[in-house]
Order: sequence, then structure tokens, then C-alpha cells
Amino acid sequence: MIIEGKYFEAVTSKEHGGLCHDYVPQLDHLDRTIGMQCSEPPHIILRKGLITAIEYRFLSEHMFEYMVDSLFYGSLLYRPTTEHKCAVAECCGNVELCRLSEEVIYKEWRLKRIEQTWDHFHQKLNKDESGKAYLPAIYNLIQEEYMKELFHDTLGFGVAKMIRRIGGVDHVEDFESIREGSIRADSEAKALELANSHLKEKQQFLAIGEVISPIMQVQS
Repeated sequence: MIIEGKYFEAVTSKEHGGLCHDYVPQLDHLDRTIGMQCSEPPHIILRKGLITAIEYRFLSEHMFEYMVDSLFYGSLLYRPTTEHKCAVAECCGNVELCRLSEEVIYKEWRLKRIEQTWDHFHQKLNKDESGKAYLPAIYNLIQEEYMKELFHDTLGFGVAKMIRRIGGVDHVEDFESIREGSIRADSEAKALELANSHLKEKQQFLAIGEVISPIMQVQS
């Protein structure tokens, strides 16, 4: 399952690299048999940088550019139907990793980056002038409702993934790297409680700041 996961990660990286090459490392080699990927140095996995307390000053700007380019240009909002179906078909074999998601504390600057990333993304897709996701003024109300639904779906998916990565079999290094068992258990319990609350009440949130605020309260 892990080997297959590496393959689908590589497929996604290759596709997104074509849509947003400035922020996706070039994939130089992929061996599907052993799940080996070779990318251009000196790139590291973002999670590892965050765990070691590296502060990425432009993370929110880079993330929102990556999200806009990969999500918009890789969707039916932009792509012809046939091209989109071919791209989807490539990942239809990703059954086991999808099943994991279906079944089953931050520093202040990191929370700020989360808030900034969504704000940049939201502003980009709500530009009044001609832009990447420009919609005529007559559709402003539809656009507003679409962004609200997208925000709630994004929040729901994010917190569901938090729950799965803590309570499921595919744990994350953020918690696993905490050596003291009692501290790790307490951190996981707080994260699960927060995620569960956000999942149940996701429709009540109207802005990203409202999502960040309860996390800040857990920290204090």
C-alpha cells in the first residue's frame, strides 16, 4: 500500500509540476516496483521542516499560488471533459489509500500561514477584474455561495484527515516524533477534540479566522 501510494504521489507531482512548476520539485525518476522517487536536490518534505521549527516566511503566498494553479487548472472549471476524465482515470486505482481517509499544536506563525493561505486563495478566486478564475459580475452571488461551500468542504476534509492520521493506522511524524508518551497522548487528545468539534460545526464557520481562534485557545 505504501509503495502504491508513492506511485500516485509521483503521478500527482508530475501533473501539478506541469501546472505550477515554480513550486513543485522536478521528478527525475520513479521506480513503481519499489516505490522509489528521485527529485532534484535540495528539496525536503515540508512536514520535516516544520517539525524542526523552520519558519517559512513566504509559505502562505507560495501555497496559495500552488493551490490556485493546481486546483483550478486541474479541474473541470478549466479542463475539457475528456482531458479531465483521463486524468481522473489515472488515479482510480488508488483505492486503498482513499479507504484510509474514508473509514477512519501549532506555533502562532504557522496558524498565521494557514489563515493567510486561505485568504490569498479566496481573494484570488474572487477578483473583480479579469483573472485566473474570473466570473462575470452577474454571477457574484453564485460565486459567493460556491466559495462558502468550498470553504466548508475544505475545512471538513482537513479535520477529517486530522482524525484519520491520529486514530487510524497511517500516523504522522508530528506526533510520533514526541518521545514523552504522556505529552504525545495529551497532544493527540487535544487535536482530536478540536478536529471533532470543527467537523461537527463546520457549517457555522464563515471565515478562516474563526477556525484559527479555537486553536489559539488550546495553546494558551
